[in-house]
Amino acid sequence: MGSYTMEYELFKPVVTYFEQRHCLVASEVRIGFCRADLVAFHPDHIVSAVELKLADWKKAIVQARNYQLGADYVYLAFPEKKCSLVLKRAENTLRKQGIGLLAVDEQTQSIDVLISSRVSSNKFGTITTDEVWAQKVEYGSRRRIKSRK
Repeated sequence: MGSYTMEYELFKPVVTYFEQRHCLVASEVRIGFCRADLVAFHPDHIVSAVELKLADWKKAIVQARNYQLGADYVYLAFPEKKCSLVLKRAENTLRKQGIGLLAVDEQTQSIDVLISSRVSSNKFGTITTDEVWAQKVEYGSRRRIKSRK
């Protein structure tokens, strides 16, 4: 596989990463005023939200800060080739805000955690699988929560 050209191409490797950790995974989940590209529900009731981006790290950080209101951990996922720029421009901000950074390898589809997320100190509530299911029904989405393996 060559370089990523669409954000949705990052989706499968990131979903696989969380499913390997026995998570339930949902897409396009409303948290606050934004929709997280991916939300992973861990078996121990921890919630991780992920924003997939090809570029525009500034917008990604704004979105991630919003996700911290309803998720325990928040990550940005970029193609591995873009991560050096993200680290150069935003590493201090990501670390200060507790936002993790995932690098998606275009060739192997593997994930490398470049910055670990910290538990959100801005959490207002927790998104639940019941709320996600209600959102899917409300908006008539055909997307389903992917089951644990």
